[in-house]
Amino acid sequence: MQKLNKLIILLAIIGLKLSPLQAQTTILEQSLLTQQSFDTFTPISVTGEQNWNFYDPYGAVCSGFFGGENYANEDWLISPAMNLSQMDNVKLTFSHTRGNAAVMNAGVNEGWYKAFATANFTGDPLTTEWIELEGLNQNITSAWQFISSGELTIPEAAKSQNSRIAFRYICSSDESATWEIKNVKVTGQAPGTDSFKITNWNTEWLGCEQFGPNNEDLQIENVVSVMLSMNADIYCIQEVSNTSSNPSIQTLVSLLGSDQWGGAIVPSNTGACNQRQGIIYKKSKVQLVDSFELMSGSPSQGNSYHYNWTSGRYPAVYHVNLIAGSELIPLYLVNIHAKAEDGEAESYTRRLGGSQGLKNILDGTNYNTKNIIVIGDFNDYLIGTSSDACNCTNSPFKNFIDDENNYNGITKNIIDVNTNWGTRPLIEHFIISDELFDNYIANSAAQDVTIPQTINNFYNTTSNHLPVSARFEFTTVASQEEFDTTQASWTIYPNPVKDNLNITITGTIESTTAEIYDLTGRLVLQENIGNNTVNVSNLPAGIYILRMDNRNGKFVKE
Repeated sequence: MQKLNKLIILLAIIGLKLSPLQAQTTILEQSLLTQQSFDTFTPISVTGEQNWNFYDPYGAVCSGFFGGENYANEDWLISPAMNLSQMDNVKLTFSHTRGNAAVMNAGVNEGWYKAFATANFTGDPLTTEWIELEGLNQNITSAWQFISSGELTIPEAAKSQNSRIAFRYICSSDESATWEIKNVKVTGQAPGTDSFKITNWNTEWLGCEQFGPNNEDLQIENVVSVMLSMNADIYCIQEVSNTSSNPSIQTLVSLLGSDQWGGAIVPSNTGACNQRQGIIYKKSKVQLVDSFELMSGSPSQGNSYHYNWTSGRYPAVYHVNLIAGSELIPLYLVNIHAKAEDGEAESYTRRLGGSQGLKNILDGTNYNTKNIIVIGDFNDYLIGTSSDACNCTNSPFKNFIDDENNYNGITKNIIDVNTNWGTRPLIEHFIISDELFDNYIANSAAQDVTIPQTINNFYNTTSNHLPVSARFEFTTVASQEEFDTTQASWTIYPNPVKDNLNITITGTIESTTAEIYDLTGRLVLQENIGNNTVNVSNLPAGIYILRMDNRNGKFVKE
């Protein structure tokens, strides 16, 4: 069989002015123009009685001038934590101004108004290791006129799972200007197209009017908002009710955009307020192959498999293909919701029995060579146990954790930041099979600590659980025969392009087709290359992917 030759490159179409942020993911965005937005930041006064405050309609405001006098001050405004550990090209932008006119440039040369970033905020700005963000535009020529900060690059040394940015204000007892800040935004680029972000989230009685948050419409709108802001490729969600009269999965997909997103749940009709585990996925990165429940397994701990899984809340298996470049990577997501901890020793026993029954299945010939992620609400720790109703110290999932050659609980050491439960380890987990050990991006598993700051009254209106995410990366390796680049080579110009894209082909080919996709994976243009040009003038301005096929071997370039 002859191979297909494939060239995949990034292509910029000129029309409207292109912005580098078009390919960026928004990590933090706060206007600071409401008290709620301002309260997502932490003001800390180091020197002086004054501090950062919210002032409608100007945003975050700090001044050392009070009661007709100037007072020496050093005041910090510190952002919520951000997970920047796997982000590239991270930028901070904001709008700011100073006044009044007589003192608006006081202290500029002395460095009174600066922006910083850190990988580890200690809680005290004086003991924190800050990195100044260079290039801040200080050229305010008219008092109270807001200007852009310019794009400030957050350096690698400031990136971690708990990065923060901060604004430092200083003034003296002789002079003090007022510094005002609004529209703070942090953006970054997720790893390349062969990297996948998978998020695990208990959405708390989603679609159930009897339990959970009172306003069902607001809850589902908030869930959509969280999903869009997190920008994961796959969401495995728990506590979902899905019926013909209240199709939660279909509603989520519709609000997210059904041209870009897909979803599934098994069984498709859960019954009202019958908790099940579903999946939402990005179509450009994921193909859903099959979905089913693991409905039969060995009894354990004196109970039936059915009873151990909360009387039939079976593990839901979602067989998907990850689209990694030109390759499809099969993945089996085993989405579970274990028996809840309700203060009875029997609950622990049922979690233990469910874990043993599930591992027996996954160790069997049907699954023991497949890419497996056991994901979901385990209702217990992976090290130790949350149960105080039994004389036990081991996790009911210890059978997975002890089998280090075949499984890795990548979330086992994470402490839950949601202190509504008290201080405890996570109960929402990822356990990956050995086939994925090399694909897991080390230390990428993390709870998203910023979500409660972006949704008003999050724990009461949306969920009492926080999402947990991890990243996986796949590098496709092929033989020399598959990557034979000697038969044909390609050059395109201009790039960016406005009207006609020229394509120069060196080597012998039988036929060539150009396909152009947008960044959601949607095919927007397909043409046979006859005169070595493709007319792209009808495409909107943006970033696109160009792919070309012929029959002379296989060549992939991004």
